[in-house]
Amino acid sequence: MKKKQTINLLVKAQMGQEWSIEIDKKPFTEGEGGNMPSLGYPCGFCGSKETKLRFAKSTEEELSSLEWMELQCKSCKSYTLYTKK
Repeated sequence: MKKKQTINLLVKAQMGQEWSIEIDKKPFTEGEGGNMPSLGYPCGFCGSKETKLRFAKSTEEELSSLEWMELQCKSCKSYTLYTKK
């Protein structure tokens, strides 16, 4: 039986009000992805803020906000998907 990965409790407490959080050892989105700083968004696995932004989608309006973003952790190499609630 495959052990279900659990989201880091500190990350869940810090980010879980605003974001739905998913974690995996493989990417959520196909393709190369970006390699931009994620501005301190933490890894859902290990909690490290050493993450890079692979993909993101924001709303269309002038004061746009993020709808979702996919991060890759530089420390544990895992992927975190944040989706706005």
